[in-house]
Amino acid sequence: MRGALVLSLASAGTIVVAQPSSAACAPEKPRFTLSGAKASYRPTNIASDFIQGPGRITYSKTKTAEASWSGSVGIGGDIGPIVAKMTASLEGSYTRGWSKASTWSYSLDIARGKTQRIRMYHASKKVKVTKKTFNTGRCTWRTAYSNKTVDVPKRQNVNVWKRENL
Repeated sequence: MRGALVLSLASAGTIVVAQPSSAACAPEKPRFTLSGAKASYRPTNIASDFIQGPGRITYSKTKTAEASWSGSVGIGGDIGPIVAKMTASLEGSYTRGWSKASTWSYSLDIARGKTQRIRMYHASKKVKVTKKTFNTGRCTWRTAYSNKTVDVPKRQNVNVWKRENL
């Protein structure tokens, strides 16, 4: 019977008490599995104002560009181990948040009838994550969540400029 104290009488009249073990198995760290990795780009905070075409946007500003990870609800507390797993198992180096201070410059022609701006996007990797946790009482792994998507910035300074419509 699990969890009960067992009392037995020894031959000399001594009572022997056997305590139940607190856990059947040693604890294990959660395991993360990555799948479906593909190149992506995260929007940064560097963007021009919108203009109506025909015209030309010329953007030049000294500012710290920033891009952060994004992902499915419920994985926020796991982003550190996920980023570590991505860096260890995928090509490149990844980070929760990328930033770089610089002077950013770009020009873009806007066609007649369009209202657009330009925004800098930073290279990232989008993956699906499955997390398994270990139940020490039953000595089994269980799936905490599966196929949750994260998009994590690369540590390297790799950026593209994209048009955005109003």
